[in-house]
Amino acid sequence: MTISDSFLKVSIIMATYNRAGYIAETIESIRRQTYSNWELIIIDDGSDDNTEEIVNRIADNRIQFYKAARTGIASKVKNMGLQKASGELIAFMDSDDLWAPAKLEKQLAALHQYPEAGFSLTGGYNFRNINEPLEYFYKQREGIKYGDVFIGLFKSEVSATMPALVAKKECVEATGGFKEGFSHCDLDFILSLAGSFKAVILYEPLFYRRLHDTNTSSINWMERQYRGFSMIRSYKNELPPKVFNDSLFKAYISFGENCLKRKKRVKAMNQFFNAWIYKPFNIIPLKKIIKTILSVFKK
Repeated sequence: MTISDSFLKVSIIMATYNRAGYIAETIESIRRQTYSNWELIIIDDGSDDNTEEIVNRIADNRIQFYKAARTGIASKVKNMGLQKASGELIAFMDSDDLWAPAKLEKQLAALHQYPEAGFSLTGGYNFRNINEPLEYFYKQREGIKYGDVFIGLFKSEVSATMPALVAKKECVEATGGFKEGFSHCDLDFILSLAGSFKAVILYEPLFYRRLHDTNTSSINWMERQYRGFSMIRSYKNELPPKVFNDSLFKAYISFGENCLKRKKRVKAMNQFFNAWIYKPFNIIPLKKIIKTILSVFKK
């Protein structure tokens, strides 16, 4: 399949659980898309709030709502959505985030411009209050990059967030969907695409990720980090040694910083030491260990 001037359908998969406070706003950001040939497939993972009632109030025949039994396994829920998708293109949306109105239109135009690409990613930013950007995903906020991004994902040159993704359905099917039960299923899904297909990246911030205390990434954060290390190690044979070591170095530094934020100083120092193992001539871990020790004596 190539992206042509034909009016292709985009199947948007949304897994949700107890997002009654956000989901209506998220759906409206989809309904405001300048590209209108889409279907929204919402798979509710057993919510016990009024998420279903809120969705049913929205009069739009492009929206499909399915209530599932509670699994707590995001990968399984997303695979349910993929099975129901009828579009030639697949997109994903978290039920608490937002899209810029032209997101889909611009990504489809990029895929038309680069027909060999199997998928597209966009820039974006984190926010707590609407229209108040916090961290941007990329320093540059305009322009396009086309090519192989597999190594770039491990080098932190490419931001891998599911709501920033639009992929050709045939490419998604070729990579086999989500690995069920895998805590880093989103990143692994994008890595699988990148390992087989080229990508086109739009640096423009077209996806806005909401930060709040009940974000999935804020829950079980320590377990998720450990599984992240396992995922990186699973790609050891596919990566140049320097990229592999650098990737684990950055992951341990990040883990240590997250521990510090939660005042887990001993665990933070352990992670900085682990980072040093992968880059023994780098002084950053030593500086962070010293800073952590000094923080004990601060009031």
